[in-house]
Amino acid sequence: MIGGKRAGSGRKRGVSKVTLIKRKFQDYITEEEVKKLVDGVKKRAKKDPQLAKFVLEQIFGKAPQRMEVTGEGGEPIKVTWE
Repeated sequence: MIGGKRAGSGRKRGVSKVTLIKRKFQDYITEEEVKKLVDGVKKRAKKDPQLAKFVLEQIFGKAPQRMEVTGEGGEPIKVTWE
C-alpha cells in the first residue's frame, strides 16, 4: 500500500514539544537556573521585543505565514500552454 494511515505512526498522545524539551534539559539545568534564565529573558524582552518573539518561536515554532499568489492586478494567474 502506498500512502494512507499506518498503525503506530504519528506523534504519540500526551507528548508535546515543550514536554520533550523540558525532559532533555532536566539533566543539564536546575529549576533555579531555569528561573534565572526566564527572568533574564523577561527583563531584556521589555527593551527588545524581538528577543521575546525569537525565544517564543524557538520554543513553540513560528506562526504560519499566509502567502497568496496572484497575477497582474490581483487577477488569477494565466496559464498558457505552448
